[in-house]
Amino acid sequence: MTGRRTGLAEQARRALRALKAAKIPHAVIGAAALAARGLPRMTKDLDVVVMTSDAFAALDALRNAGFRSVTPVRQSEDPEPMYVLVHQGSEVDLLVAAGEPESTVVAEATPARIFGVSAPIATLEHLLLMYLYSNEPRHLGDFARIVTETDADLDAVVRFLKSVHPEMLPVFRQRARNAKQPPPPPPRPKPR
Repeated sequence: MTGRRTGLAEQARRALRALKAAKIPHAVIGAAALAARGLPRMTKDLDVVVMTSDAFAALDALRNAGFRSVTPVRQSEDPEPMYVLVHQGSEVDLLVAAGEPESTVVAEATPARIFGVSAPIATLEHLLLMYLYSNEPRHLGDFARIVTETDADLDAVVRFLKSVHPEMLPVFRQRARNAKQPPPPPPRPKPR
């Protein structure tokens, strides 16, 4: 930690205001959403999810707010799964989704204050669903923190999975069990 300000808060406000002004359905996810829901974690970017049908409108809104994509945006093709946009050294990761659980996350995100503005933020239950499909170590840790440090409605997540992705129920139950009672670490190698 250098103690240096990154400008992320200012640029996050810029991005969120641009999406709101353009009336783009979206939801803040990732570390910023965790922080808004009471579980702060260091981050260098703002993660936002939109649906495929809104991807190019969201990119246009962000471009008009001064952000530029680090990769070419080809509107003659289907949108990419993710775009990284930058402005004055800060980053917005725009996740583009075509189905569940992201469509529910976008539709049901609730407004909360983040970076000094009100924005639709994924709920803890939404974040559990999103992290369920990731094997990144930090997401596994975030999943465990939500299970052990909050009053997230795990039964609501189970109901969602039963109706939408029943094949993920065993994975969810195992991860929730491991969060509550972590397995022991592997044995240390014996010295030679």
